[in-house]
Amino acid sequence: MLAFSFMVGMWLATRRGRRYGLPAETIVDIIFGILVSSIIGVRLFYVFTHLGEFHPWYRAFFIWDGGLTLYGGIATATLAVWWMCRKRKIPFLVLADILAPTVMLGIGFTRIGCFLAGCCHGQPTDCSCGVVFPDGSPADRLYGAIAVHPSQLYASLGGFLAFGLLLLMEKWSRFRGATFGRFLTLYGIMRFLVDFTRYYHPDQVMMFGWSNNQWISIGLMIAGTIVLVWGAAGKFGGDWKSENSHG
Repeated sequence: MLAFSFMVGMWLATRRGRRYGLPAETIVDIIFGILVSSIIGVRLFYVFTHLGEFHPWYRAFFIWDGGLTLYGGIATATLAVWWMCRKRKIPFLVLADILAPTVMLGIGFTRIGCFLAGCCHGQPTDCSCGVVFPDGSPADRLYGAIAVHPSQLYASLGGFLAFGLLLLMEKWSRFRGATFGRFLTLYGIMRFLVDFTRYYHPDQVMMFGWSNNQWISIGLMIAGTIVLVWGAAGKFGGDWKSENSHG
């Protein structure tokens, strides 16, 4: 599902890039950089926050066993995009606006993969939407044969909904970074809410009983709000629809 999300994202990003005056070859090159950096990031962040799971240590390289943290991928991919934009003299916020909806779409598909792998599962629930995972799965090893929240599917639905909202709200975009700012805010809200249903090891639970990822979500919401406020104040340039941002 991760591979599928990149295939769909590449197709969509190249189409969106035309509206910004960016050739498809440039978008494809950058997406391959995102592919490598994000896969490294999602695994590294998970490993560093779940060190007790990796005995022997080389199991950290067994990515097929599940265990990915999207925030790690977002962080490394953002740094990679920033660096590649500098190399190509492309405004970072222009490319961020192009890619933001494709990231949300990718999250929708990738979280389905998490559900199929059994990782990132939820806490026990009596809700009718609860899922009993098969023997030997992470949820079964932790709780036994009882229903847990399908937190992965909640996140998937949130990704698809946010994808639609980002495309819809682009009609009212009047400055560079508008879509990127909304992406940060929407994903932060979605992740913060979904994580109330998700299981976390006690080591990852922090102040107020919130997970480390929920605190990161708050940071994303603040960052997204700052981008939107500064953009509305004219700090990032005008409407991308009325100018060729590159080329």
